[in-house]
Amino acid sequence: MPRLARCPVRLLPAVFLSLIAASVAGFAQVTESPHTIAPGRIRVEMDGIRVSLDRADAAGNTYSATAVASTIVSTGLTDTVDLQAGIDLFIRQKVEFRGLSDRDSGLGDLLFRVKWTFWKDDRRGIAWAVIPYVRVPSRTGGIAQSEKGWGFIVPAEFNLGGGAILGAMFQSDHTRKTGGGGYDSTWTLSAYASRPLTKRIGVYAETALTLPSSGFSDWEGMIGAGATYQLFEHLWFDYQIERGLSDRAAEWTHTFRVNWEW
Repeated sequence: MPRLARCPVRLLPAVFLSLIAASVAGFAQVTESPHTIAPGRIRVEMDGIRVSLDRADAAGNTYSATAVASTIVSTGLTDTVDLQAGIDLFIRQKVEFRGLSDRDSGLGDLLFRVKWTFWKDDRRGIAWAVIPYVRVPSRTGGIAQSEKGWGFIVPAEFNLGGGAILGAMFQSDHTRKTGGGGYDSTWTLSAYASRPLTKRIGVYAETALTLPSSGFSDWEGMIGAGATYQLFEHLWFDYQIERGLSDRAAEWTHTFRVNWEW
């Protein structure tokens, strides 16, 4: 995992340009793919760095910066089933120009998933999958969830022709309330459209909406755009910039992801 340094807002242009230089082919970062990997192969998807910048007041006096290194390792079992394990490494930093700063760091949740592509029509370019999962808290650094959780994801993909792809996803996530007494739930809908520009470079646009069981007033939304660069057949990079659409979402998020398969 990379070391995360201080990232005040005035450094945002430098961060943006450095990430573009590293990752100048359609994949999205929120919406899951319904495709599994070949039996016996291993794929690593890692957010090398994720920086979220959020303005806390209209005057722009307070900002927070969050860096996340998230990794998922997948291995194919059959042509339609693979196993996945993931972990998040967070280093969260809050920067205040007129006040004290605070930082929390530690391991995030441990994630165990199974992906099953239950419908795939290569002639029409349509695929559907289901991804049930369990989440186990690491309880380190005050970062991860304090209780176990579970959920499922249903991703779909549609080939629009000419290399263009439309993808969509529904996710239902449930975390046990501290001390018992049921679960806190969230539901996420997301979609993306992507197309290749060259043999190595692709671009995409993505949007997502998350609704918690606490009520519609706590909704989170984002819209983003990204680019992928395929360095080798089984190694590609992905950069995305997101704009938050609600008060609870980060105002801007930048993510640089590495995908490696062997």
